[in-house]
Amino acid sequence: MNLSQSPNLSNLNDVRLLLPALYSEASAKVYDAALKKAARLTGRKLTQLAADERAWAILAATIVWAGEFRGATPGDQERAFNAWVKKVGNAISSAKAHLAQPVATVNEDAAWARFEAYACEVENTFDEQGVRLLPNMFSKSVANLRARCRNTHPARLDTATVTQALETAPPDKASTLRNSIAALNRLIADRARHPAITDLLPTGPIGPLPRIRDTPLDWSRFGPEFLQSRDRAIRLAIRGEGRQRDRFGGKLGQDPLADRRAARKGRRRPVRNVDARRKGHLNALSWLVRHACEDREDAYRLTRIEDLFTAETIERAVATYVARAQASAVLLDPETTSSGTTILSTLETLARRNGYDEEVLWAIDDARYEKVDSYQAREMSVEREQFIKLVERDPAVARAIISGPRRLAAEAQDAFEDWESLGARARSEALHVAMGAALMALQLARSVRSKNLNGLIIDGPGAELLRPLRESRPWLDIARGRVKNRRPIEGEIPQRQWEVIASWLDEGLPRWCAAKGIDTEANVHLVPGPNGLLSRQSFNRIWNRCMARLGIPGLQPHMMRHVAATLWLAAHPGDYATVAAFLGDSPKTVEKFYARGEGAAAAKLFGEVLESLDPTLEAFLKRSAA
Repeated sequence: MNLSQSPNLSNLNDVRLLLPALYSEASAKVYDAALKKAARLTGRKLTQLAADERAWAILAATIVWAGEFRGATPGDQERAFNAWVKKVGNAISSAKAHLAQPVATVNEDAAWARFEAYACEVENTFDEQGVRLLPNMFSKSVANLRARCRNTHPARLDTATVTQALETAPPDKASTLRNSIAALNRLIADRARHPAITDLLPTGPIGPLPRIRDTPLDWSRFGPEFLQSRDRAIRLAIRGEGRQRDRFGGKLGQDPLADRRAARKGRRRPVRNVDARRKGHLNALSWLVRHACEDREDAYRLTRIEDLFTAETIERAVATYVARAQASAVLLDPETTSSGTTILSTLETLARRNGYDEEVLWAIDDARYEKVDSYQAREMSVEREQFIKLVERDPAVARAIISGPRRLAAEAQDAFEDWESLGARARSEALHVAMGAALMALQLARSVRSKNLNGLIIDGPGAELLRPLRESRPWLDIARGRVKNRRPIEGEIPQRQWEVIASWLDEGLPRWCAAKGIDTEANVHLVPGPNGLLSRQSFNRIWNRCMARLGIPGLQPHMMRHVAATLWLAAHPGDYATVAAFLGDSPKTVEKFYARGEGAAAAKLFGEVLESLDPTLEAFLKRSAA
């Protein structure tokens, strides 16, 4: 192809950048060294030296070259100097000749390689006026363009070519390609400052590209009453609810369950960036209107924001969002991105804190966990694979896990009975063992993430670990607001595991608080630290020491979620719904991982261990499916 360009060189830096197009790789290195030497001997930057043979010859006559060039005699050194001056002049004239004539290029890949090399060389550098030539990381934009338009010469890029590349790009690369095109357009507009690659640039900017999203919502079209209700709802969503007494002023007595929920409502972090949070709510509301209302005029006629928050509106918006994404080759799949989940979470916050109908909250929950949320698939990864490999590598691991809490608790109990005779180190070790036993027992009782385990509350109106009173059973009750996947963890703690936990609460925890200078009466945490919660570093260190004591050093706290699932399936093959309930996963996801391959092998291995161990372990399996 023939591409005619006739720019003018302004300085020796432009000549240097053209060297790869003028000479072979070896020769280009020689000329590059000659130009750098010109900057050193003149004491100026290359951008300050004019790309003119006559100006260069005059300047070279003023250079003190003695001792700067190799030669056995002064005459040899002078000849070397003259050869160097001539070499720089030849580079200038060759660059001018190259740019003065049409450029014939048949190799698109070579053109892209030169373009990318130039970008790497020039990005984040400045000209003689101190103005940045190319922004930092500009070479990444060129590399992205090269990957998407490899078969087109960069000078031949146009709107049609780039539109085709946009349509065939992977969904998660579309926005990156748009940003790269925007960077290229800025370079095209500033082409006079880049003569070394003028022959590689299109003659004009790339035109507007088709958008993949609809027209932005025009909030000014809504009436003042609607906008007032919208702003009021957002303010309440950001501020959150405060604690409220019942209409009888608390005179009828306390309801532990209601009091616990009320305490949770008041325990929120203050919003630090109110503007950003407000923008997030506006974005979520815009998403809801754009996807739920096929004719936006219907939305513009609404008088209150409450009219927008209905179960039917939520379901219609999500259905439109999913169908649109599945029909597009560019939009991301809702099941592989968290953007839909973020929007729905924001809408849920706004609806819940404004007291909207429960059907709205249920519709949002159903949409988040059945239509767009992908956290289950992402969590079927590292920890589960590590756990399966750990069990398969050593069958004794299964026995050590199942019997671990009892073994650790028995060791700690021996130390408690002989407490007065123990030294400080032995006492500390006993407390660590007792704590590890309780933590491990809780993990076997219910599927609890390590963050919830570390911050578990055992006393007060917000208690999550409830002691049995009279004929009640020990219970775990962690509100959905404190759980990663926003699903509450509720259910009975099997008696076998509760005995280990109770040992820590009754004997280990008081001794721990005394040793750490913690007020036992004021403490509300299962594993307290001097400043409130036990630090995660200490938590992990104690856990690791206990696992090493049991001979399973690779067992991490999060892996215990999969121990519980595998244990249950070992005794109840195929009961994926129950496992999904206490893992907070979907039955489809659980079945995908545990029904075949390594997951099924691990369940079979645990089943064999259950049959060979103490029959009282069956108590573990007598749990509620909730």
